[in-house]
Amino acid sequence: MNNYRMLAISALFFSNVLFGQYNPDNRVVTVVNYDLKYLSEVEGGSADERKELFETYFKKSNDVSDRLISNLVLGHYMGGSTNQVKQISEWKSVADADAWVTSGAERRKKMFPKEDERKAFFEKYSKYWVGNHNDLAVRELVANRVKRYKKNVDENTIVNIQTINLTPMSEVEDGTSKEREEVLDEYFKKAVMKNDKVLSHRELRHYWSGSAGGGVYYYVQVREYKSLEDMNKPGWADVHKKAWPNEKKREEFFEKAGKYFAPGHTDLGTHWNWVNLSKR
Repeated sequence: MNNYRMLAISALFFSNVLFGQYNPDNRVVTVVNYDLKYLSEVEGGSADERKELFETYFKKSNDVSDRLISNLVLGHYMGGSTNQVKQISEWKSVADADAWVTSGAERRKKMFPKEDERKAFFEKYSKYWVGNHNDLAVRELVANRVKRYKKNVDENTIVNIQTINLTPMSEVEDGTSKEREEVLDEYFKKAVMKNDKVLSHRELRHYWSGSAGGGVYYYVQVREYKSLEDMNKPGWADVHKKAWPNEKKREEFFEKAGKYFAPGHTDLGTHWNWVNLSKR
């Protein structure tokens, strides 16, 4: 198998392996869009004030949000509207996500115990937002194939989001869910975890949104990089050679893995990850 074929397969590699019942060992991810007001529309607003307010809000909110496991706060880079902010939030369950939403008033009291300070802060903070949101997805996060970036960083990173097409299991010759799970686990451990250019990785399968069945099978891949250059040149060919030094075994592995994936992917967006707002 040539290098192009290997790289093509690696780009398609992370799937929501089973399309059946939700796995209780996995977690739930919600994806929501919020709209910012443009600074020119904010009376008395400034970029510096907005930055300070946002960092204060998210730090305090993250500190008191025990149910919220992680949260990526993503600004515009390429794709979508320049005033959209996307949040990809991780929860133990849908019940925890719902409890977090309905406990907003109590959470704000914990963030700012003094009523006058709380009122003053949110008057300033709220003027930067349109006041609407768009619920994009509720998905299942494959918990045993999550790569987290644990280092402290001050510079924003790049997050790329794609959907990847899968071949229906009924069309995979001699394919099994067990084998597909095994090759995904092997690739994750040997390649994704060893590629330093991939800072973090999440694979999101169907749960309560998107398509499943009827000939349409895909998963959503969320990857974080230090820079756009690293995203465009992630170095998978070298990673593969280190992971499978024997060329024959490397080709056999990708031949076996490749039968589970269908051609194509859809780019959902490339975003700035606002690291000082996110919860790892």
